Amino acid sequence: MVVVFLSLIVVIWVASFFKIFFRATSISRATILDDGKKNVMFVIAHPDDESMFFSPTINYFTSTACNLHILCFSTGNADGMGSIRDQELHRACAVLKVPLQQLKILDHPNLQDGFGQLWSHDLLTEIIE
Repeated sequence: MVVVFLSLIVVIWVASFFKIFFRATSISRATILDDGKKNVMFVIAHPDDESMFFSPTINYFTSTACNLHILCFSTGNADGMGSIRDQELHRACAVLKVPLQQLKILDHPNLQDGFGQLWSHDLLTEIIE
């Protein structure tokens, strides 16, 4: 039963990446945000969450002509690779057709990446609002 479930997850994951890969463009165009389209915001902890967890959903929303925004709370600098992960997130947004003008990556001193880091819920709420 577990093997069947895991196989299904892998098949869905691979299918979503093929769909994204074959429909990808390297140019990200700005979207008019007051054009009557729905605005959707993904709030992620660090770069790669958009690809690892949300790429099928992001692909769905971009295909339905929603204005998609991504707010990333950290650069993912736990291993000293924050600038590389920042660039990877920009490239992922181009592939996922999220306009770069609608991507915001924070580098707040109290929201640093790492297994031992605890983030304040109040601070996260304040930033999102």
